[in-house]
Amino acid sequence: MIIKCPNCDSIKVQATHHGRQICGAVGTVAGVASGVSAATSGARVGATVGAFAGPAGSVLGGVAGALLGGLVGGVAGGTVGTTLGDLVDETILDNLHCLNCDHRFSLDTEG
Repeated sequence: MIIKCPNCDSIKVQATHHGRQICGAVGTVAGVASGVSAATSGARVGATVGAFAGPAGSVLGGVAGALLGGLVGGVAGGTVGTTLGDLVDETILDNLHCLNCDHRFSLDTEG
């Protein structure tokens, strides 16, 4: 589908994705925060598993469990955030920018 500017009929149109970027960043931060709080149990499990290798294994296992919890939470939060951001871009924000006349619009208002 070729998108044209409703103002000047130019096909030089660029999607800005501001909603995706902002919601993705917020979702990633929220996901990391929830992942770190859940990482307490991950650190406990990692420390228990690492205990078989002695005190150093217990510490490394705990750190690895905590890091893994934060990473998984961040990825999950970022994915949910970018999906929500795409929805915001498509329905609420003027996500399209005409490079010819500088007009901003969305597909709903394209006409």
